[in-house]
Amino acid sequence: MLHQIEKYLKEQVERIVFIELRENAQLIKDRFEYLQGVPIPILVKELSQHIGQAGENAEQIAIDEMIRGMIYIMGLDHQFKFIYIYQKFLYAYDPKIEDYISYEGLKLAERGDLNDALIYFKALLLLNKDNINGLLNYGRCCQDLGVKFEDPKMQKDYIHTAIAAFEILTEKYPDFALAYYFLGFHYINDKLFKKAQITWEEAIQLGLDEEKEKEILIQLAKLRDHIQYEEGYTLILNNHPKEGLDKLLPLEEIFKDWWNLLFFIALGYRQLGNFQEAVEYLERIIKLNPSQPDTYNELGICYASVGNYTKAEKYLKKALQFQEDDSEILCNLAMVYMELGRYELAEEYLKESASINPDDEITKQCMEQLKRLQTGHLF
Repeated sequence: MLHQIEKYLKEQVERIVFIELRENAQLIKDRFEYLQGVPIPILVKELSQHIGQAGENAEQIAIDEMIRGMIYIMGLDHQFKFIYIYQKFLYAYDPKIEDYISYEGLKLAERGDLNDALIYFKALLLLNKDNINGLLNYGRCCQDLGVKFEDPKMQKDYIHTAIAAFEILTEKYPDFALAYYFLGFHYINDKLFKKAQITWEEAIQLGLDEEKEKEILIQLAKLRDHIQYEEGYTLILNNHPKEGLDKLLPLEEIFKDWWNLLFFIALGYRQLGNFQEAVEYLERIIKLNPSQPDTYNELGICYASVGNYTKAEKYLKKALQFQEDDSEILCNLAMVYMELGRYELAEEYLKESASINPDDEITKQCMEQLKRLQTGHLF
């Protein structure tokens, strides 16, 4: 998951050229003979400084330039052929290489060069996937760069990579408050309000500085209603309609025209068998959002539940106009036709449902029921 953005970074490989050290190079003769014949990455802009002075003389290349080149290629392409040799050299030359990369990455980030900072932190994670500074700052670079892209796919990939880095941090370092702090904002953006609340409460409990804690508390106060909404619809989706409605109904006074809220209230009433109340809410939704297929599907279910199959057929067909390849709607319509004794139509819709979702258990059960009805052996 942390390499999801590499397809964009690889385009920057052109910033690097490769040289080979001479057999008699001092570096090889001293203690790094395994570098013999290995292409050494150097940043183009750094190599160009040597041209005109000593030509492309590899002996003039400073070790720190080699190190930077290795860091860049590791950050750009984690599957590069000679990565293992570069890693071996970096640790051998400087046992504290991880601290060096972290320090240089932070300097780049502070200068506003987030792209190169990201490359450094990605390389750091290739050296040590558990490096706490690498995970934190790689995530921060990904999120800060992601919001700047106009391409929605790039933006999504960078943000998802940031989330992955922060979530790995919470798994590997469960007492690291900053990881929870940053994650909370991403959960809000994904409308996972309850998850954001739990995450931020964990951050506060672990200990944040006063400014960040105050920021979180202000955000949580603003999100109180959204959190209650999420708690409510989660209860309803888990078949606890009474408890779910207790959460959702008070919100109706504040959000009278929020069709998502009205939909889950309707679903709760339908689960309780209060079909008339469910229908009233669903009809309100149609006025607010007339192209929502789930609303018509629910209306079809409600009318079928009270034996009004004519209206059930009408609304389920309407749902299919907006979402013709929905196996659930097709199956519901087939059940209506089974009740009406129109077995050929029922079979047609069940076959279509099965072609879309061949593993759907309800469709399979309806097929068996239809066979029994057609043969006159209903048990």
